[in-house]
Amino acid sequence: MATNGVQELPEGPLDIIGDIHGEFDALVSLLRKLGYDDLGRHAEKRKLVFVGDLIDRGPDSPGVLRAVKRLVEAGNAQCVAGNHEINALRDQAEQERSGEGWWYGRREPLYDSELVDPDEKQRDFLPFLRTLPGALERRGLRIVHACWHEPAIDRLRSTGSVIDAFHEEAEANKKNLEELLDELRKRVRAENFEWRRIKDESEHLELIPELAAYDEANQMGNAIKVATSGIERAARESFWASGKWRMVERVRWWEEYEGPPVVVGHYWRRYHPGARPMPEKRNADLFGDTPAHTALGPAGRVMCIDYSVGMRFLERKNARSGAASPAPARFESCLAALRVPEWQLVFDDERPSLRVDIDHASV
Repeated sequence: MATNGVQELPEGPLDIIGDIHGEFDALVSLLRKLGYDDLGRHAEKRKLVFVGDLIDRGPDSPGVLRAVKRLVEAGNAQCVAGNHEINALRDQAEQERSGEGWWYGRREPLYDSELVDPDEKQRDFLPFLRTLPGALERRGLRIVHACWHEPAIDRLRSTGSVIDAFHEEAEANKKNLEELLDELRKRVRAENFEWRRIKDESEHLELIPELAAYDEANQMGNAIKVATSGIERAARESFWASGKWRMVERVRWWEEYEGPPVVVGHYWRRYHPGARPMPEKRNADLFGDTPAHTALGPAGRVMCIDYSVGMRFLERKNARSGAASPAPARFESCLAALRVPEWQLVFDDERPSLRVDIDHASV
């Protein structure tokens, strides 16, 4: 199947679904509420769009991939690549990134994830992931996983393969990163630093400026990373997230965005803004007290529809141990679909729909 980095959205009504992160049951529930059958057909001729991050952390990433692949191949859905799809395509088992063990046949104590079948991975999943574009658009509406950054989108427009462009960008950035890595190695040698501390939460690791500079350049020197995981800058202090100490933090790029409405996922929004911060995502809250149905930025043109369903694994674990409430049947996190042109949020559970507060005059 031919593809390019930015594809055209169809005209007509859409249901745009946020990050799923392996929560197959939530996906099935949401599709039923929206009125779709197993092939993604809808009585009102609506079409589905997925904002990426289909996989990792949840109990059944293979099931989610099978379902979304079936919907896309039936011609009833589109899906953009998220940073987790990019990681899957890179296929780096040695990195041992938290939540990705299922993709490599590795069980992780923190997650209860169905392991991928190696044959299905090679035969079905990898070829499907390679077809995913980096962004979708039509007049008055844009969809990307993390960040509509014009230089990054221009790079996507110039490529026939998102993962090939990723590798090309990484190669072009290699010399700059090697110079920064030399500075980091000097610091490591001078302080006899042990790298294992990066993945030890008990270390309370202080910010390492040289590592922060390297991580920022590694992110911002790759346009595909910017589109799929956002703008990141050196943090003021280190923080623990997704199994390691982080030295860069995400930037609210929507504060300066004034283009047509953009729908994104990626950013771990909470349905109840006043809920306590997610323990696995320190420093990840970019929304403050912004209500769940409100678009972002002064222009009100960016809508994040990731309501942190990828944290349900932790909610289940806490409920089983009696460490937290609510019980697993009533999650704080949820999976959402944004209906366009209605600009209405629909959730996978009993939560009522919400009308989205967004400036969509150009739609």
